[in-house]
Amino acid sequence: MKILADLVVSFMLVGIGAYGGGMATIPLIQYEIVTKRHWLNIKEMGEILAIAQMTPGPIAINSATFTGYKMGGIIGSTLATIAVILPSLLLLTFFGSLVLDRFENNPYYSRLSCSIQVGVTSLITYAVYSYGCAVIKGWFDFTIALVAFLLLVFSEKKLHPILVILICGVLGLIFY
Repeated sequence: MKILADLVVSFMLVGIGAYGGGMATIPLIQYEIVTKRHWLNIKEMGEILAIAQMTPGPIAINSATFTGYKMGGIIGSTLATIAVILPSLLLLTFFGSLVLDRFENNPYYSRLSCSIQVGVTSLITYAVYSYGCAVIKGWFDFTIALVAFLLLVFSEKKLHPILVILICGVLGLIFY
């Protein structure tokens, strides 16, 4: 029973801090399920992220569903999924109906929103760094990651991310 309560608390905290979308939630999820609770290790976290990217739905929901199932079965999965959605649902309902209409053109609201977006960018950067440290083991891995990054950022005909992933996979098959 304690594990179910812990799942709810952990994923409600992720849901509360989920401003900025999927990638911004990765460090929050990692902190709760890897660093704090030790439910998964960093490799398993990477596997969850890979699966969450391949399946429809937000990263936080997919991660909550998977972790909840691993730790508490169907009930754990259901509770973790509801817990990660609930804070956003409640906040959107409250702010959408009462607050946002009044503050939409307020310069302080605009500054606050921009500052929060900068903070979210730092969370995403941290997620890339921590996950990169876990999976990039040597110069070859680093080179593949760098080439993939450069292809995504600087190619004139913006390559589809799936194509870049496939290229990385082929390089790994050839050179590993």
